[in-house]
Amino acid sequence: MKPTRSYLSPWIWAVYAVLLAISIPWYWPQEVGTIVLGMPLWAAVSVLGSAAMSLFTAWLFVKRWPEEDDDQA
Repeated sequence: MKPTRSYLSPWIWAVYAVLLAISIPWYWPQEVGTIVLGMPLWAAVSVLGSAAMSLFTAWLFVKRWPEEDDDQA
């Protein structure tokens, strides 16, 4: 019997899909001229989405990655 891999559960893939959709600025109209932190708004949102994806990945490594002891079960 194969062990379940909780670090590959569907909710993790869903979170990655949402963060990827936020990080790719395909839905921004070209007329948006708002500047945030010296960048266009779409670029700031893209950078924040990428940072959120990096933080989520780091959290997965810390909290959900299997220990070496788990493989011996």
